[in-house]
Amino acid sequence: MFVDAVIETDRLRIRPYQLKDVDSLYEVVSEPNFYQYVPEEVPTHDDVRKIVEWSMDCNLKNTKENIIKFNLAIIDKEYDELIGYCGLGPFDLNKNKVELYFGLSEQYRGMGLAKEAASAVLNYGFNVIGLNEMVSTVHPDNIASVKILESLGFVYFNTLKDLPKNEAYFEGHNYYVIEK
Repeated sequence: MFVDAVIETDRLRIRPYQLKDVDSLYEVVSEPNFYQYVPEEVPTHDDVRKIVEWSMDCNLKNTKENIIKFNLAIIDKEYDELIGYCGLGPFDLNKNKVELYFGLSEQYRGMGLAKEAASAVLNYGFNVIGLNEMVSTVHPDNIASVKILESLGFVYFNTLKDLPKNEAYFEGHNYYVIEK
């Protein structure tokens, strides 16, 4: 369910990270605007390698009841190329909630691929893993991601504000919820 997961769509193969993904994943996440709306620093190549290794370890430990992190590579089937990531993991502000997230290389945006990947992972979470609810956060200026979430059936719940200092990077983000 986690280690050997392969989620197929018409144009994409979505699968757990592998060591061979490090260079391609680093190329994607180090694009100039990739982290424009993400409340994290751009990782170094070594950071990406550690994330991939940690993700592989998480998949050995993930269970339906406790998803540590389920990081997935988005592969363009036509070119067999890693073009982004998506996945499920505990929501930083409430570890009892499972968050859906996704990010795509700039050259592949605007083609419906992010929605295709997010939809596939959403369905996998509900129908294979057995989740009953998922959440997602998005910066309100990230109109493309807002449209994707809303088109998938996510409902705006609130705007995150007055957060503790250690979680301030989510300040002003919109919080969305979807139930099975």
